[in-house]
Amino acid sequence: MTGEFASTKTKALTPANVIVAVVILAVLVGSCLFAWSATQTTGGGLMAVVHDSDGKTHELPLDHDTQLTVTTDEGTNVIAVQNGEVVMVDADCDGHDCIQQGAISAPGTQIICLPHQLWIEIVEDGQAQGEMNVEATPETQQFDTLAR
Repeated sequence: MTGEFASTKTKALTPANVIVAVVILAVLVGSCLFAWSATQTTGGGLMAVVHDSDGKTHELPLDHDTQLTVTTDEGTNVIAVQNGEVVMVDADCDGHDCIQQGAISAPGTQIICLPHQLWIEIVEDGQAQGEMNVEATPETQQFDTLAR
């Protein structure tokens, strides 16, 4: 037989080739399991902790859709857990900055309503909750001079 395929030889399966194949397969399976487990923890074991100006805390598991209305002397906020995320859906504060912050779901992220001295943090179930000492002042402070 002549031509370009005539010099091609089949290689036998050596122990070194088997070891390399097993290592590559183990890395692929491990990567797939890691990626799968990361998708399974979204919302499971995570909790939204709502801290209000009266010093109360409200715990909302992210794996259960619910809505919470918090009313204090400072005002009213409506917080919702939807599809593993928490969002401020309504507030009677000026500016609605807390609503514009959007939804959060990762541990360590926060939504803050400074006029109502209310904040929400995402923690892993069983983890310590943070503390915040908020003193809202009625006068507006001008910070744009710092940016110039």
